[in-house]
Amino acid sequence: MRRVDIAAEVLLTASGITRLLDGLEQSGFVERASCATDRRVVYAVLTDDGIGKLREASGSHLAQIDELFRSRLDDDELAGLTRLLIRLDEGDDETACTPPPD
Repeated sequence: MRRVDIAAEVLLTASGITRLLDGLEQSGFVERASCATDRRVVYAVLTDDGIGKLREASGSHLAQIDELFRSRLDDDELAGLTRLLIRLDEGDDETACTPPPD
């Protein structure tokens, strides 16, 4: 994603996202990529280590979400919530995030 778009999505300022991404770069989770058509654009691209860390974190995150919902909702409520969330995911795919081509 473009760094400016990441900043908007996570509600950080341009300098805030720069500091965040600099730390991720130093840790080897993100790298910078240039845009072939606009030299002003800089992309933040997950490295293989970054993808691995994301997968690791998402596993524990999803387990915590599952535990939270199952502790508060019965099976019928969970089924209803699932149907509603699926409806939110339907429609156009304007928010899809794809990395720039190599």
